[in-house]
Amino acid sequence: MLGMEKYFINEDWSPLKVFINRPDGFRVIEEISYKPATEWKGSIQGKYAVYLLRKRGIDHFTVISEISKILHSKIHYIGIKDTNAITEQIVYTTNIKNIIEKYENDKFLLTFLGYSNSKFNHTGNIFEIEIETDDIKELEKRVNKLRSIKYLPAYIGYQRFGTKRPITHIIGKMLVLREWQNAIDFLVGYPFESESELVKKARYAYMKGDLKEALELFPKRFRDERIAIKLLLRNENYFNILRNLQTPLIFYIEAYQSYLFNKYLSRIMDPTKIDENLVIKIPTSYDSCDSICREIFREEGLLNINFKIKELKLNVKDLVRKAYTLIRNLTIKDKKITFALDRGIYATIVIREIARTDPRLFT
Repeated sequence: MLGMEKYFINEDWSPLKVFINRPDGFRVIEEISYKPATEWKGSIQGKYAVYLLRKRGIDHFTVISEISKILHSKIHYIGIKDTNAITEQIVYTTNIKNIIEKYENDKFLLTFLGYSNSKFNHTGNIFEIEIETDDIKELEKRVNKLRSIKYLPAYIGYQRFGTKRPITHIIGKMLVLREWQNAIDFLVGYPFESESELVKKARYAYMKGDLKEALELFPKRFRDERIAIKLLLRNENYFNILRNLQTPLIFYIEAYQSYLFNKYLSRIMDPTKIDENLVIKIPTSYDSCDSICREIFREEGLLNINFKIKELKLNVKDLVRKAYTLIRNLTIKDKKITFALDRGIYATIVIREIARTDPRLFT
């Protein structure tokens, strides 16, 4: 699924029924120089005003937009955190005069920490996850086995592809293939069972060609779907519709690169030969591939395709990423699993390896 074709630990583990009560059972704390962001101390002066952002069940870009309005300044951040979780991270701004000591609403808390003259060494994230299961002894056994191995393949996790609707990589592939209409069709149509009944009806209406009904049904938060439908009602072409979407198109292409990375990693990973310095590269064209990459590109129909889409002014870069990741400080106590991962590594790959079950239960 999503390019993750194999498990790493060579154990005949059956699926373990697990459940994570999101957002409250999934906590993420940004790590600065291998210490929790909650412990970061600011100076009495500096060129950046630094805040601790604590959010619950709200997506990254929405909260950053709101904070920007509150602080009347562009907001800088060093990591994008889970939506369906309680997360704590550093954000900062060059607006050092109009300081707000504390701002709080039902979705986030912003607390001023002080000033800094330098940017931050984001080493990773600390995770505290409460896992509900009927077999706590089996869960403990698997966690202890993973702790003895210490490493896992650095798969790119499910949320990169969409949790309720894992389709971002498919839209990305359509863009790479220059199939503009298919990209829009996958964005707006093709409902998933995990979506609400209202949204499924909206997507079905689109696929039947009833654009007005689809527009009426889609909730306002489905901004790109609504933009696409409105422009189709004005007889706009699919290429121009893509140029008017709010989500940066490179987001989808990078999701497709992530899918290809996962496929590559599934084919080379070996628990008996862990090389912590091994790097995988997914280039932007077939000509720059190694033999395994070429095999995957052929399977995907990418022989004469370049990921750099000049028509849309998308200068996509090669995806270069370590094949393995170290799991730091892994512990389990009373169904709570705590561990730290390097920057860019997803906690769900740890739960996936342990549980070996439907990822929608823990993503």
